[in-house]
Amino acid sequence: MNDGPASNARWLYESPFYSDVEAKLRRFLVDLGNADRILGVQVCAYKDGHVLIDTAAGVLGKHDPRPVQPDSLFPVFSATKGITAGMVHWLADKGYIFLAYMALCHGMK
Repeated sequence: MNDGPASNARWLYESPFYSDVEAKLRRFLVDLGNADRILGVQVCAYKDGHVLIDTAAGVLGKHDPRPVQPDSLFPVFSATKGITAGMVHWLADKGYIFLAYMALCHGMK
């Protein structure tokens, strides 16, 4: 793999901390990078409309040594399945859809 945080000062993108959780995540990412367990990553998390985490680390690819930044693009495949499942469960929790009814209707086909 490419140089991790131990030998590359630019491995972790310089940005302000939004929370204590982000500080812990960055330490964890540095540990993963030093152990050659991660190449590049972006993490962004919101809670109640506020940013809790917005960090980037590593490089864009095995053969692309450019640093990952918050606006870097990655090719992603099948990533929307988890998002869709999460939204379905959120809608069910809010009472907008009823999973048992949907399963019953689907089973009757």
